[in-house]
Amino acid sequence: MSENVKFIVTEVNKLLGRNYNLIGFNALNAEDLLQILCGVLMKIQQQDGSDVDIKLDSPEENSIYILTALRILNYQPDVDPVTFRQGLIRGEIEIIHPILTWLLTHIDVVRKRAYLSRFLVKLDIPSEYLGDSEISLLHEQYLSLVDRFKTIHKEREIGKKDVENAVELATDLQAMAKEKEAVTARISRIKTKAEPALHLLDACKLLRTERDKERDLISQKEQEEDTITDLQSSLQRVERELHALKRDSTGLTPQILIQHLTEEVTVQSAIVKEKLPSELNAKKNRMRALSVVKEYSYLGPDKILTMRNNLDAVLKDIQDLVESKISKNDIDKMGPFRQQAAAVGNMKRNALERLEKIESSLEELQSRLKEKRDHSKTLLETSIPRAEELKKYINRLKTKGTLYKRCKAEIAGLKAESGVLNRTAAILDGQITHSYTTNVTSKVTIPESYTLDNALVTNTQLSHSILALRTNLAPVIRDMKSLRQASRETDERYQKACKSHNTVEMTMKNTTSDLLSETKRLKNKLLQDTNDKKELQEKIAKIKITEEKLRNEAKTNNGLNNVGQALKQELHNTIVKEEETLRNSNKEQERIKEHTMQYENKTQQWNNIISIFSCKIQCAEESKQTDGIVVRRGGAETLVLQ
Repeated sequence: MSENVKFIVTEVNKLLGRNYNLIGFNALNAEDLLQILCGVLMKIQQQDGSDVDIKLDSPEENSIYILTALRILNYQPDVDPVTFRQGLIRGEIEIIHPILTWLLTHIDVVRKRAYLSRFLVKLDIPSEYLGDSEISLLHEQYLSLVDRFKTIHKEREIGKKDVENAVELATDLQAMAKEKEAVTARISRIKTKAEPALHLLDACKLLRTERDKERDLISQKEQEEDTITDLQSSLQRVERELHALKRDSTGLTPQILIQHLTEEVTVQSAIVKEKLPSELNAKKNRMRALSVVKEYSYLGPDKILTMRNNLDAVLKDIQDLVESKISKNDIDKMGPFRQQAAAVGNMKRNALERLEKIESSLEELQSRLKEKRDHSKTLLETSIPRAEELKKYINRLKTKGTLYKRCKAEIAGLKAESGVLNRTAAILDGQITHSYTTNVTSKVTIPESYTLDNALVTNTQLSHSILALRTNLAPVIRDMKSLRQASRETDERYQKACKSHNTVEMTMKNTTSDLLSETKRLKNKLLQDTNDKKELQEKIAKIKITEEKLRNEAKTNNGLNNVGQALKQELHNTIVKEEETLRNSNKEQERIKEHTMQYENKTQQWNNIISIFSCKIQCAEESKQTDGIVVRRGGAETLVLQ
């Protein structure tokens, strides 16, 4: 806010030639602010001549002038128009300061708009005056002059822009001429500097050509290397084939080759002489049969039957001839040879068929081998994927795998959720069907003396009886409500007592179990101490017996007096130690007895408390049974007395 005020003060001082400071400007009253605003507007509109004294104008005239000028200058206030007009008339700072800020910030635009408003704001002439011919003629001339002013102003603005563009172009040309001179001077200086080193340019050209040649040679070298690799691969393939041929040709002699060739010739000759003629005859016979079949126009069932009969007769004649021949020549010497020849012919035929199958399979395998070789060549010619491409492919596969796993897990979760929802829906359907299966049968009892004549009387009697029953039932219902409340309270007390009883029982069980375990441990310790005591007593008795023996021996043997005294002293020490341990064990036994007595007393007390609580619970149950039972059914409670 203070920055805006500073800006207003400085601009007003420049524009109006005043000498305001910040404090004095803030101390101005509303009338002075309006005078300053009016002066700024007049200065912008160039109406602040010596013949105009703005201090003589009244506040109303100033307000009207300011509103008119702001409307012409197209000022848009930040508040509503009514508040703006009232604040302007009162001279409020919140209204005048934004106006001054806007005017002084956009002073060039405002001046231009004020200049145009002198000529473009049309005068409002009443319609009754326009009826005069002279006034209407003058008004038309005025409108034509306004239009002419518009066109002239547009041309003037365009001319200004053209002049500005021409000035800019002239300045640009001058700058470019200066730059050209500077560049030419620089080029001349560079030429003078480069004259002694012109041979370096030739060297650079030669270097560039040599580098181009080197690049071409490198590419040619790469091509040659590729061809060398292809030739090496083909050479390796030929070497492998040669090695295979050498391996196959090991042990071959001319006789073996001749034998192979003769075998192949015999096979081919057998094929040509035996197989092919038989196949050719079979084909010819088939063609002959087909031509015969073709010549027949139509074979009816009668013709087919006659042909079958003729065929049967011919077969019978053949069989008769064979039998007669066999009967005439009982001993046929050429029979075995014929059988052998037939068997050999069959074997030869089977061998030729197998050979044909093997050759066809060999051709098929060779064709497949050729296809595989062509495919391998294409694979070798294709570019092998680089490491980066392979890594990208693997990363893509990993991302797809993780996405697949996540989607699979989501699908499994959705399936499980759908199963749970289906099961819940089935349970709810079962409950709904079970709840609506009950059939409600309404029973209506009609009095025996009910007729159409006394229907009104019976209805009134029934209504009176119903009212009487309601009045009689009202105290019972109140009592039932109080009893229901009492039953709720007793139930709550019972629940609380059960909870407290359970907690006390749990604590008592825990404490009793601890006490029992401690008592058991002390009893075991007492038993162990008694056993130790018995053992010690037995040892002491044994030691006393040995002591008596030693005394007797000492009396008899005076030479061993010193040894006996030492042994006696040692035995005395052991006896003292054992007696001390015995005394300690006796003390421990007495203390354990005291502890056991205390724990037994505590256990007895807890058992008494448990019996008291159980008696209380039993009494509460008995009192509840004697007083009555609260039955909850269908949202209602009923007290059943017993």
